[in-house]
Amino acid sequence: MNDFPEKVKQKLHSIMTEISEHHWLFSKNPKHDFMRQNTGKLSLYDTMHLILTMGKGNTSDEIIDYFDLDYDAIPTNSAFIQRRNQIMLSAFEYLFSEFSSSFPEITRKFKGHSILAVDGTHVCYTTNAQITEDYSKPHRSSEKGYNHMHLNALVDALSKVVIDAVIQPGQQSNERGAFHSMLDHFTPEDPSKYILTADRGYESYDLIFHCESRKLSYVFRVKGPQVTGSILSSFKSDLPDEQEEFDVIVRRFLTDKKNTIIKKQTDVYIYMNPSKNIPHFYTLLGNNHVYVLQLRVVKIKTGEDSYEYLISNLPYDPFSSEDMKWIYHFRWNCEVSFRYLKHAAGMLYFHSKKPEFIKQEIYASLTLYNFGMFIANAASDENQKKKRNPDNKYIYEIDFSNTIKTVRKYLLHKDFGKPVDLIRLVMKYVHAVKEEFRHFERHLRSVGAICLNYR
Repeated sequence: MNDFPEKVKQKLHSIMTEISEHHWLFSKNPKHDFMRQNTGKLSLYDTMHLILTMGKGNTSDEIIDYFDLDYDAIPTNSAFIQRRNQIMLSAFEYLFSEFSSSFPEITRKFKGHSILAVDGTHVCYTTNAQITEDYSKPHRSSEKGYNHMHLNALVDALSKVVIDAVIQPGQQSNERGAFHSMLDHFTPEDPSKYILTADRGYESYDLIFHCESRKLSYVFRVKGPQVTGSILSSFKSDLPDEQEEFDVIVRRFLTDKKNTIIKKQTDVYIYMNPSKNIPHFYTLLGNNHVYVLQLRVVKIKTGEDSYEYLISNLPYDPFSSEDMKWIYHFRWNCEVSFRYLKHAAGMLYFHSKKPEFIKQEIYASLTLYNFGMFIANAASDENQKKKRNPDNKYIYEIDFSNTIKTVRKYLLHKDFGKPVDLIRLVMKYVHAVKEEFRHFERHLRSVGAICLNYR
């Protein structure tokens, strides 16, 4: 029996035990909260573990399931709410951060590199117009407003594990700022073995400067050179845009000085205005006033009259134009992760209307999701070792959604002497990988939270 799931479970247990033992560091009132947790029904450990394993049911259902119908052990809803109100959000942030960084061997590679994708998503919760930082007003009187937070995530695109996350108010979201924060948190031993990829919303010189200063590779999708405000508009004269596809290197001298020569030679120099928010540029300049920026620009034809542009600092060897397309294609796994987070890990089904409690459950969902992905990736490795029947029409892979739901049950499982072979259990549920996908028109619908009533 594969003992990897038990190792993952024990790691999660040890981190929550550490938090519980140092409860004064994670309590709002250190001299009072959780001082007698060993004699009450809800310790700090149990409170966090309960929030971590919550499903789609209401709070009462989840408490009854957690304590396995034990009348004497089950606390009241009020007691549970009081307990979770005593916990600082930093406890859940610490749990997510420590647990997510505990299993780096799960990370998959593309030509010896890990690919990290960044993106953001709305997390909707019960409408409350009084919370102005999260409340989105309706455009029409017939429509209904909604409340949401903005979750920014840095995802390992090949293993689908969430590396880092930043939660922002829904009406004050700043995806570029969140990306900068996550880059500051990211301190790998060998930065050259990581490639960052992002969509057009992250197009900015300062993010390029940040990656360059950290020795990180990147592949960013950007607007075309004909679009005002695009990074490529400064390189328009160097790009063979009459071609349907190309892969070229362009260079410019970036400077914070402005004189007659720089004004005249715009095909050589780009002036960086010091008053603009480009703090990472000065890290690159050092004691000089000039920095040479070299960009690899790839144009891709995606339709009859549709083109996309990628910029990167990756070398031609070993990364071909086709590799560049694949690297950006892997960015979509960030969107896939958000789907699993919401529909499988339960980041749609909140058990409170209070923003602080919502954030607790978001970090709990992220932790549960990563637990599921660690197990799913390990099961996927075992599944690939099996001999494939040549008569099978399709290749079958692990059902990630089912794995995350099974992991929740595994965390709630009481030990009755018979161990759970979780890897074999997960491998039992697979689905066919079909190369041809259905193409259909996307139907947009209004945004809203899943109501607490009758759950």
